[in-house]
Amino acid sequence: MAKKKNNKRTEYREPARLDFPDQEKAYPWLSMLFDAFYTADQEIYSSIGSEVKKGRVLACAKGCSACCRTHVTIPVYPLELMGIYWYLMDRISRESFEIISARMLDFVPGQGCPFLVEGSCGIHEARPLACRFFNVFTKPCGDGEDPYYSRQNDVWIPEERQKDRALSKMLPYHAIVQRSERREAMKNGYLLRFVKNLQEINWPGIAIRLTNRDRGPMGEKGFLP
Repeated sequence: MAKKKNNKRTEYREPARLDFPDQEKAYPWLSMLFDAFYTADQEIYSSIGSEVKKGRVLACAKGCSACCRTHVTIPVYPLELMGIYWYLMDRISRESFEIISARMLDFVPGQGCPFLVEGSCGIHEARPLACRFFNVFTKPCGDGEDPYYSRQNDVWIPEERQKDRALSKMLPYHAIVQRSERREAMKNGYLLRFVKNLQEINWPGIAIRLTNRDRGPMGEKGFLP
């Protein structure tokens, strides 16, 4: 009798929405962020899950961090930045905070992601949409490799509608609530005027601010203007 192949990556875990009721009540914008993340994760689950069922092997897993070290064009939206701030303030241990804040303090543009700790994402639950949408099949990326150029067929490229469904969940934070307004805002790329490259963000300044506040509670509107 032929032995079954033991492929640990033949299944793709169904996502669950982040759920922190007390925090969401205190910071209403958290619900918008969690909705955006969950929408993205559902889109990814549906598409990649279908590919995995066809026999394709998803290479991305904990400890596979080449993209975190080499990708320097990761977009971060204001709501995502607030989520990162919240996560560092309220969701990680003192030990993890000290490690990550030290990396943030030492960050200079051109380096890898400041949240990469010992080969893993230190803010995985709060990682930006761009990180969630980047997935690679077949084999992990090599050092310095961007598979989009070296083996594009192995890169899962989300459709614009999939990205837009997730991004649209952020619009209520910008006081865009009505369906017609949201549709027009997405059509005109409204959110793009606020996005920043991860490399452009003043991570040392944020680390200092976090440390000076001793990770105390955030205000209802977060820390951004």
